[in-house]
Amino acid sequence: MTIRVELDEEMDASSVSSNGRTSEIDQCPVPSPPLGWEDVIPRNAWNFSEIYPPTIVTNLAENTKSLGQTITWTVDARPDGTLWDQGTKREVTYLFWEALTNPKLPLSPSITQPSSPVKAPFSTFDPSSPILLPSHSALLPFDKVTGYIDDVLLALGLHTEARTSFITYWLPNLSKHTFIALRFLPQGEYETAAPLTITPAPELTTRVFMLFMGIEQSQIALWDEAVVMASRDVTVWREVHDKSLFRVLEWGGMEVK
Repeated sequence: MTIRVELDEEMDASSVSSNGRTSEIDQCPVPSPPLGWEDVIPRNAWNFSEIYPPTIVTNLAENTKSLGQTITWTVDARPDGTLWDQGTKREVTYLFWEALTNPKLPLSPSITQPSSPVKAPFSTFDPSSPILLPSHSALLPFDKVTGYIDDVLLALGLHTEARTSFITYWLPNLSKHTFIALRFLPQGEYETAAPLTITPAPELTTRVFMLFMGIEQSQIALWDEAVVMASRDVTVWREVHDKSLFRVLEWGGMEVK
């Protein structure tokens, strides 16, 4: 998974793999005081692999709230779309991190059979064991999926460069499949897997994260609910936002295999 942080000066009210890619667009109408970014990832789920501008990866001690790794930046955010990283003394257009997931070991089989089918929990997103089912997904053929994703991202507030970067980053993975099921995670679900702290806090933080998976044509009949979801207006994925506020908008994705 990758984190990218940008400063976007556009205020157009009409738009708002184990590896994933995420982009955060920092909407800042006026020059800000120094901002502190802290990203935390659970150690049992994934580990930081690439970071830019370079910064120190800290392993959280066992006496903290959760085991994992954390990275921090201190930057000056400017309305012209640039960030000044105080650690490296360099001007950048975004902050970037990538993390690789840690495969989860299979659970031991239960000694007794359950009396009823066990439903998988959806309240928490576990990057080491992601779940994608027809009941909360949209299913599209490959020739329609990029247009659908672009429409969703536009509704969620991503500007042209961010939408294009998102699609072209995932295009090689998407193009391997004839049909693709996808889901945009509720923000609260994603927050548990990758907590983000910004100081001073923005007035609004929007985190957009997409799971997707290739579906065999022989399995299409099992994804009727996802076919219906894909026919609905893309605004079903949208959460309320106000681009006049100082906000952070994060985007990303992960292929379920």
